[in-house]
Amino acid sequence: MKSKEIIATLIEKITSGEIPVDSYMQSESQLSAKYECNRHTIRKVIGYLLERGYLIKDSHGSSYVNDFSSFDNDIFFLSSLSDFYTSESISSKIIKLNLIKASDKLTKTLKIEKAANVWSILRVRYIKNIPYHIEEIYMPYSLFPNLTRTDCEASLLSFIESQYDFKISHGIKNISAIKLTLEESKLLNLSGKPLVLQFENTGYLTNGRIYEYSISKSHENNIHYYSRR
Repeated sequence: MKSKEIIATLIEKITSGEIPVDSYMQSESQLSAKYECNRHTIRKVIGYLLERGYLIKDSHGSSYVNDFSSFDNDIFFLSSLSDFYTSESISSKIIKLNLIKASDKLTKTLKIEKAANVWSILRVRYIKNIPYHIEEIYMPYSLFPNLTRTDCEASLLSFIESQYDFKISHGIKNISAIKLTLEESKLLNLSGKPLVLQFENTGYLTNGRIYEYSISKSHENNIHYYSRR
């Protein structure tokens, strides 16, 4: 198996509880035999899981499952909710999916031609039927001409990398505090116009192209995260 497939499998096992919190991972040799790959691939997989807080390494160098459920580490990586929750726990409500002409701001941000076609997506993401955040997403039509409503209901990161075989490189994020509008508060089941965290992200592919500009508004107004030295 490839490292990407092994990572996805182990994340699913960890988030579902099949591999319980505080349990130790099998040795490199055991995992390489189980997933039919070399030990270098397993080291890459374990390194990824350690970096993103799924695992912790003890003083003897062994890795065990971290209780990451109370942390907000997903905001610091280009992650999908499916990296932290089981697929059964996640759902989406698509408020709108429109093809628009790029404004001057979108033309500059996405580095596309003036008035080029852009997908405009507004959706609410839910965890166990509880509103998690509102996402306003803009994606160049030239990169994703076949985008559908069904695609937007699932993980767009997975869609981009699997359906188009693009490789995502990195994102540049800006975090700020904003007040929700009454309409946004209603979508998140909040009252009034509360102060919440807003995350702006400009996402880049490995070829240097910008694949999205997004604005995510959380139902929270603070961050609690796990950091490694």
